[in-house]
Amino acid sequence: MEKERRGLSSTSLIRSYNVVSVLQTLYREGACSRTRLAKVTKMSPATITRIVGELLAQGIIAEHGIGESNGGRKPILLKLSYEKLFIIGIQIRRDQVALGLADLKGKLMRKTSYSPYSLEPDTLIRELVQEFQNLLQNANVKKEHILGVGVAISGIVESERGILIQSVNLGWRDVHIAEMLEKQLDFPVVVENDANAAALAELWFGNAKNVSNFLLLKTSAGVGAGIIYNRKLLTGPRGMAGEIGHIPLQKNGPPCRCGQKGCLETYLYFPDVLKRYQSETGEAIKDWFELYTKILNHDPVACQILEERAETMSIAVSLSGGLLDLDMVVISGVWANFKELLINRLEQNFQTILELSGLKKKFSVLCSTLGEDSDLLGAVGLFTQKWFTPPI
Repeated sequence: MEKERRGLSSTSLIRSYNVVSVLQTLYREGACSRTRLAKVTKMSPATITRIVGELLAQGIIAEHGIGESNGGRKPILLKLSYEKLFIIGIQIRRDQVALGLADLKGKLMRKTSYSPYSLEPDTLIRELVQEFQNLLQNANVKKEHILGVGVAISGIVESERGILIQSVNLGWRDVHIAEMLEKQLDFPVVVENDANAAALAELWFGNAKNVSNFLLLKTSAGVGAGIIYNRKLLTGPRGMAGEIGHIPLQKNGPPCRCGQKGCLETYLYFPDVLKRYQSETGEAIKDWFELYTKILNHDPVACQILEERAETMSIAVSLSGGLLDLDMVVISGVWANFKELLINRLEQNFQTILELSGLKKKFSVLCSTLGEDSDLLGAVGLFTQKWFTPPI
């Protein structure tokens, strides 16, 4: 029986419910026989034979050796051709929109980026659709081999309906971004907060592959956190879990773009850090590498800035780590470039705060190695997780 899933209704082969069930089973089990597929999906052997034949003809699955038998002829095993199915990831930031085509193993086959002409939602979407079409044309990939689109965007997202509730950085409110894109792209679209997407990237493709509970602190155009709990993304009923960038840490701290004072973002937003160095020294520095170099050379102002930021990160993240009993924190974005300069300081600070709170546990800190691709890979991982999770 054919069923409809949000965003997966299509006349193309790989978007029919029965085919989705077969692909989901092969993804979870790695390789299995036609008999096993029929048992798990509860389809008839004739239906499985038809679907398998169509998928083999398109190269979406392949025969993969011989399985064990309890008697009789040994079955031929089938597996997914990971390099023949694709997901397009999109990252939307105030200063940049990026698109990437990736296979099911998270390998980015092609990517492009540009500065948006306008931040007005309709205008930005029109420009994005044109860049999307250009990416497809240049990638030389069959449209029917693309499963769908994942979008990572800064702000509070209601992912089930694909709505951006609010983004301080973009100046957007109540934008139905999934619906807007699905109408123009003719692909299913999944939308998630960029920090949540980056956390999924670490879970699927990065340093946290074998970690069940961790927090990713994202520090780039804004500041936010993505939380993985029991290997699942924790978003909360209103999509606000991990929205720590605009939680005030000091009542009379520096003013924030959101209208409050002393928010975490005011301490970690890197353009403000560069301005702080210039205001105290009279010397302008243009990027993280110059600040990094000055820290290595024991510049007192640069070292003080690092110590203050490490302390601020420690306070913000240790509260979450202690509350949720997390095992690890992954630093992503511009501050991940400081690696060894940060990790020891953060681990010591986290440990001190936890011990003073009476929590006896080990807390580890890693810096992301995914670099600027973390949001794109997170968007890919987000859609992969959504698509290959059977409906309840």
